[in-house]
Amino acid sequence: MTNKELSSSLEDYLEAIYRISEKKLVAHANQIAKTLNVAKSSVSWALKQLSDKGLINYSPYEAISLTDEGKTVARKIAGHHDEIKNFLCKVLAVEPSLAEENACRLEHVLDKDVLDRMRQFVDFLEKCPRTGKQWVRDFSQFCQKGWNLENFPECSSECSGQLGDLAGQVCGNSQQDEGLPKTSKPRDQYIQEHLKDVLAESDRALTEVQESVIDVFMNCEKHLSMEMILQQSRQKNPSVRREDVEQTMRILCEHKIARSLRFEDRIVYEHYHPESHHDHLYCVKCGAIVEFFDPRIESLQQENAQGADFRLLMHNLNLYGVCQDCIKAESRGRSLDQCLTGESVRIASVTADDQTTRRLSNMGLSPGRLIRVLNDSCAGGHVLVMVGESRLMLDPQTARNVRVRHESTEPALFSPRGRRRRHRHIADRMPQANNE
Repeated sequence: MTNKELSSSLEDYLEAIYRISEKKLVAHANQIAKTLNVAKSSVSWALKQLSDKGLINYSPYEAISLTDEGKTVARKIAGHHDEIKNFLCKVLAVEPSLAEENACRLEHVLDKDVLDRMRQFVDFLEKCPRTGKQWVRDFSQFCQKGWNLENFPECSSECSGQLGDLAGQVCGNSQQDEGLPKTSKPRDQYIQEHLKDVLAESDRALTEVQESVIDVFMNCEKHLSMEMILQQSRQKNPSVRREDVEQTMRILCEHKIARSLRFEDRIVYEHYHPESHHDHLYCVKCGAIVEFFDPRIESLQQENAQGADFRLLMHNLNLYGVCQDCIKAESRGRSLDQCLTGESVRIASVTADDQTTRRLSNMGLSPGRLIRVLNDSCAGGHVLVMVGESRLMLDPQTARNVRVRHESTEPALFSPRGRRRRHRHIADRMPQANNE
């Protein structure tokens, strides 16, 4: 016998008996009626039907038990019920009580192939590194609170950009200057046309020169300085002036098509995707920019804001450091005057006369000593360093005589696993600003 030969009602009775037996309890008509919330007279009729089909051992006023065939059929029915409830709870974030009620109804109408596919989907969600339990919890939060960029920045980042294991590629080869694939070419075209209409309504029609600048910016998904935009715009239209670029970028920023970012004394522009939040790593030596996203940072920021009864509107995190290519170059050794504020370095050698070498050694600047650069341009080019608990100021010539190697004293900000799962970035080599 198969469960398809049973009516939905009889399947419920058989499953109820199985559940009661699983709890090591004795099944009686009264208990079955209470479990299914039905009249005792209905239970008596159903038990007789199940007994006639050879699925239960039943006699009036005696304990009810399942036959071997009944156990097989009941186990299959209960398994389908649990799979459906599991899907409703884990995937659709339905409340357990509501999931239980709906599972009781759905188990009678869903085909085996559909149930198998639901089971496979739940298994996929639990094993796939792109989803997991956090993904399911995020969906539950979405059901409760609706879509909110601050709550789901990682989702918008993945949906709007080309994701993957790019961290090692860019950090290992920051010479790469290919931009990420465009988020949506048709959308960008629509934005440009819509901008023209909006400006035309306010008698601010775009000039041919401004349209050239916009085309250059929109067709390059990279961080661009004013000089880079000007140079590329002139290749399309030689009459473009710096003033044209400045005015056009102000318009794009005003209409939230672009946004400007300041890194130390440099200003760059990037496409503004309000649905796609990310933060930046900035190399203070070569100007490489790495975009990254980490849900742990977003969660901590949100928690701190809520703890202070503060409603976040926007935020931007820029981390300053040294990229992998520059670190590799540093490992070959350099002079102390080439170090940057905040670096920890270890002295490799001192290339000076004996008197200067002894003087520096007495100050604590001997080979093997770990020092920290407090200021790389103090008092007209002097270098201020921390040696143990002492502060020393070295003139430029002395600093050039001290050879050092980079010493990493800080923990990694992001594990490789985090970067693979949640990372979207571009590394641009930025030329020094030209005054035009």
